[in-house]
Amino acid sequence: MTQSNDYPTKESRPPCPELGAPVTVATAPPDVRNWGPYQFPVLNRLDDGRIHLSFHVEADHISAYGLPPASAVSNDNGRSWQNLSGEDLPADLEALMSGGHGQLLPNGDRIRAKALRSKLVSELNLPETPFATTLCYRNPYSIYRVEDLPEECRQGWILQRKRKGESEWHDEQNVVRLGGGETRAVTCQHMSFPWLFPQMVVAPDGSILSTSYTIFRVVDGRIDDPRFRIVVLRSTDDGRSWDFQGEIPFQDDPVHDAGNKRNGYTEPFLCFAPDGNALCLLRTTDHNGPGPLYLSRSSDLGRTWSAPQHFDDLGVYPQMLALENGKMLAAYGRPGLYVRATHDPSGEEWGARVAVVEPGQLTKDTCSYASFLATGPDSALIAYSEFNVPDEDGRPRKTIRVREVTCA
Repeated sequence: MTQSNDYPTKESRPPCPELGAPVTVATAPPDVRNWGPYQFPVLNRLDDGRIHLSFHVEADHISAYGLPPASAVSNDNGRSWQNLSGEDLPADLEALMSGGHGQLLPNGDRIRAKALRSKLVSELNLPETPFATTLCYRNPYSIYRVEDLPEECRQGWILQRKRKGESEWHDEQNVVRLGGGETRAVTCQHMSFPWLFPQMVVAPDGSILSTSYTIFRVVDGRIDDPRFRIVVLRSTDDGRSWDFQGEIPFQDDPVHDAGNKRNGYTEPFLCFAPDGNALCLLRTTDHNGPGPLYLSRSSDLGRTWSAPQHFDDLGVYPQMLALENGKMLAAYGRPGLYVRATHDPSGEEWGARVAVVEPGQLTKDTCSYASFLATGPDSALIAYSEFNVPDEDGRPRKTIRVREVTCA
């Protein structure tokens, strides 16, 4: 990956995205300065054309899995927003509070992942010794084989569906075939249950791909590497069942990340480039500090992947968006938040990054999580958090904001 601007002509040079003025969606109370609330925004377009934005208002902790986010809607393409509460929530948006608008499928259905509430370890009868262990942000993960666990630990893989022409969401128990033994993980005194990662992608052949980094498969009686790796699942029946499609195992990088013992690849973002190949951005930032962002490619619907290439020297929860005009956007950060663009159909060459939020003290400037939503052939809305927006009294406030990104 390169940020070089040594291109022979202006036309071949990667485009530089232009940013519109920020628009405030929601502001936290002055005393809410801790990590977690007023972060992690997600944008969706509703069937009637309105834009829906959800954001986290709980602790950033496994115990908050499954709790509903806050919501806001815009009737004018993001120029103004109405924050919604339980008292004024329209009936057609009530379900959005617990899961977003979902992925539109070729058959007209919408599907979305459903995260089950985690359970306290003290309430479970677990084996004395885990099958394997790993670390994430210095928090130990204990990994157990499903066959060694009691029945109450075997739940998971719930998906919600809204059928074409209907307004109600219905829970579905998915069938997931991992091509190996299934596991459950315990950390911070809680057991979480597997779910399809919220980002699902419709492939050029109409199948659906979903990625995860929290699936530990038991193959040939063991877990090959307890560090996080990207697992790709594929559905050919509109999301009712899923099969293991491929994976991106972690690889140390002595050139760009020498000496660091990373937890692995996390927070993947998968999309299809204009040339039809799949691209996947991979986070490595962990308790060792900011780590490089990597990009891997697949030409066979996620079965096999190229060796991850260095994309930038930082980046958490990366996002990508292919615009109708053939250009692509990427967003990532920590510290700060940036966007980059490319007109290369394969996503090989990207332009220099542009700051959406200028970098400050690590995790004190922004959560660096963002969300894109296309608003035109050459434009998109980006939602993000900014932690130090002054109010009328000059006090820094955690704020959810949006602004337009144009890439003509």
